[in-house]
Amino acid sequence: MNNENFSADNNPAPTIDPQNQTDTFVFHAEPRAVDAGEGVNWISQSWSLVKEKLGMWILINIVLFALIFIISMIPFLNLLITFITPIFIGGIIAICENQRKTGQAEIGLLFAGFQNKFGTLFAVGAINFAANLVGMIIAFIIGGSAMFGLLMESNQYGSPSDAAILASSGTFFFAIIIMAVAALVGTALTWFAPALVMNHNFTVGAAISASLQAVKKNILPGILFFIVISILMIISVIPLGLGLLVSMPIMYACYYSSYRSLFFSQVK
Repeated sequence: MNNENFSADNNPAPTIDPQNQTDTFVFHAEPRAVDAGEGVNWISQSWSLVKEKLGMWILINIVLFALIFIISMIPFLNLLITFITPIFIGGIIAICENQRKTGQAEIGLLFAGFQNKFGTLFAVGAINFAANLVGMIIAFIIGGSAMFGLLMESNQYGSPSDAAILASSGTFFFAIIIMAVAALVGTALTWFAPALVMNHNFTVGAAISASLQAVKKNILPGILFFIVISILMIISVIPLGLGLLVSMPIMYACYYSSYRSLFFSQVK
């Protein structure tokens, strides 16, 4: 995918070339496979979008961070963070789509997911929560059994043996791996879902299925993307975290650029 597919000068997909009035990009419900290097292009294309309205994107980032922070500080309500995250991502998708069409980044669209597709996007968040919850339960069972063994040995001998601690360390590490895998599964199921729901009226099931299929077809681009974006985030934290004012909007826009890359193709 080139930057033309993502340019703010383009019209809504399928895009129309004003000179010949023919479709130039079309949406496909079936995601396509792309080269591994496209994972890096998602980041560069996101930067191309963000830098056009950098001040507005920084403001969007600050507002979103403030909202998430406030919600996370409220007892019980903070449990809904995972559920409402796709709703805010839906707003990011709306901002990106509007900027691609009109060249304008409108902060009010951050709440478009709450206004238009609240129920569907909330369900997407519930699926992500469920995937992580299953991982946590399995990890707790595995880690809990190891912890129980250590406590029993401590009660019997005063302290657990080095061999028991070493064996338990392996069990705890395995439990962490399980939680990480569950988080990856949740991400795979829901990464593209907000865009498909917001822009193409996908049902929850269809959006989750298409998102998982897109990830399965593009594992290498996805791995490369997450490696590069993780490095970018780490570097952004170094200057007192100020770099996050720019890197976080780039990360948000990657939801849109990756969706455009895998679900659109240019008509030849």
